[in-house]
Amino acid sequence: MDKSTWINILLKQLEYSQEMSQDEDLREEIIKNPELCREKLGIDSSLEIELIEEQGNTYHIPIPYLEGNLEEDIEVSDSARSIVDFLLRASRDLSFRSKLKENPSAILKENFPKITWWDTLEIKIVEDTSSKCHLVVPSANNAELKEEDLEMIAGGASSAGHIVSVGQGCL
Repeated sequence: MDKSTWINILLKQLEYSQEMSQDEDLREEIIKNPELCREKLGIDSSLEIELIEEQGNTYHIPIPYLEGNLEEDIEVSDSARSIVDFLLRASRDLSFRSKLKENPSAILKENFPKITWWDTLEIKIVEDTSSKCHLVVPSANNAELKEEDLEMIAGGASSAGHIVSVGQGCL
């Protein structure tokens, strides 16, 4: 997937995560049939969607699989810039990705120092491939996460759209 397509899917996914976190029926419908997200998010039909349902204090971060020109400059709002840059770095910098996989809490603290709840979560890194993307469905109960922390990560796009809601347009 190219960088521009991924960023567009990522931003749509952040918005869709908010809808799923506020509408239990929609959330359950997506869990039963993840293909419903394909058209809404613009995910290519050649990609397999692997659904990850957030549970409790587990937090998933999909690393996008990107091809093509990663250096192209794509306009992104200031509020979404930090998450886009973080995931792009994890996608193309193998050393950074390795460190993230080894100790995700430490890397997240280093890159998002104003977020205070990394220690309370079990963080799992999943990697998208050329044929599979991960769709992360937010937990039905995100009460333990502070609204301002989530807004800081998701750029205000989602009250439950974690970093996990970002991978290859599927976090």
